[in-house]
Amino acid sequence: MNKSSERKFAVVLSYTNIILKNLVVFLYTPFLLNYLGQAEYGIYQMTNSVIMGLSILSMGFSGSYVRFFMRYKTRKDEEGIRSLNGMYLLLFIGIAILSLFIGMVFVMNTKRIFGSAFTEEEVRITKTLMGILVFNIALTFPSSVFDCNILAQEHLKFQQSRQIAQTVLTPLVSIPLVLFGMGAVAVVGAQTITTLILMIINIKYAITQLGMRFNFRNIPLGLLKEVSIFSFFIFLSQVIDLANNNIPSFIVGAFLGAKDVAIYSVASQVKNLFFMLSVGLSGVFVPHINEMVSRKVSKEKLLSLMIKVGRIQFILLTFILGGFISVGEFFIQIWAGEANMEAYYLVIIMILPVLIPLSQNVGIEIQRAMNRHYFRSIIYFIFAAINVAVTILAVMKYGVMGSTFGYVVSMICANGIAMNWYYQKKMGLDVMKFWKSLINILIPFVLSTGSILLIENFITRINFPIFCILGVLYSVIYFLLYYFTAASNLELEHFSRIIKRTKR
Repeated sequence: MNKSSERKFAVVLSYTNIILKNLVVFLYTPFLLNYLGQAEYGIYQMTNSVIMGLSILSMGFSGSYVRFFMRYKTRKDEEGIRSLNGMYLLLFIGIAILSLFIGMVFVMNTKRIFGSAFTEEEVRITKTLMGILVFNIALTFPSSVFDCNILAQEHLKFQQSRQIAQTVLTPLVSIPLVLFGMGAVAVVGAQTITTLILMIINIKYAITQLGMRFNFRNIPLGLLKEVSIFSFFIFLSQVIDLANNNIPSFIVGAFLGAKDVAIYSVASQVKNLFFMLSVGLSGVFVPHINEMVSRKVSKEKLLSLMIKVGRIQFILLTFILGGFISVGEFFIQIWAGEANMEAYYLVIIMILPVLIPLSQNVGIEIQRAMNRHYFRSIIYFIFAAINVAVTILAVMKYGVMGSTFGYVVSMICANGIAMNWYYQKKMGLDVMKFWKSLINILIPFVLSTGSILLIENFITRINFPIFCILGVLYSVIYFLLYYFTAASNLELEHFSRIIKRTKR
């Protein structure tokens, strides 16, 4: 299978994984809320967010591996690749040890951090969960070295298949344990068991199938310095992602309590669907983008790829968001329960401003491949700090709804204004052309969403059959409007090919 076919198949697997992940979320979350209860579920989600924050200890090194691998591959320097592998493995083993130390500090100070908002029993559960999750996160660091190598060599089928296995295994292991009364401990225990199994599979595949080798003796200090400088700004981006996505949960837990964390966590899980839809597509193109930049292709070709992928992302994102605005309130009610209804409004507030960056994820990879990601990291870091400050003040004044205020400010100013200016003025990518190619997709989004909301004004009570009918009606209106008002010639050609293949 050639690389183009491999990428197409990987995209299919990626979206299969996204569908499975969301099926798991939508079936697993009500199960956990029912068997763990609102408070313990909130503790589990908050603890998971806090400990996952330790992933920033990778300091951007995993994000830079593909770029340097491609450099040595272009030069056909096998010894350079071995030195790169050796350096990365030593770095990540050291980071794993550091994460264990920092994680234990968190565990020992659980009561001091959460004692004012949590009961004694909730503090005890939090401490136990943190201890298990610290071990889990430590395992992910050495495993990521092998994962990076598999990605760089574009063995995307294996990578996506492994991720599908991870999606399915965790609930399969944890559900019986939860039913036996082990609570949230069973959930994080299942996560850790799955991480360990898949780490072993990763290592075996990279070494036996891809011939991954290491050189620990001749690691050039110049390479370490260059990788460190490049990775530092990716590290800043990871700190920003942590601040934007994980810290609000921590703030809500510290100031409001476990039940409000559960509301925020429900909204956050729906929000994650949109991120998965975007990254699931652009992530497949990371090696290809780095290869294009290494071959010094024109800015026009890079922009063409950005537009092609960006349109698909924007279509998917607006379709899902419009559907959620239309029937999401009833969905939250039947999925997460009446206690979490505020999550509906939290999702809409958080997703509207991120439509911009989630449609430009290819642009981020182009920045990194061109070594032009410094500006983005600095701007995002500044607005991440503003996000945290605004979130604390807003949560104290407006409760759980205030948890979104800083996020919205950060997304609009950093992603919407600053980054699009940078693409246009400093990177030479015609961002005006990019948005002109996407603007017509707003037609099916606005009209189909507005139509369903108008119909709902004449319905006194929505039940499950009406929910399904409205969902189908929305989908039909959206795709008819998209086909006749927004589809590009290339997309219409793809539709024609699919129809011809179906007829055969």
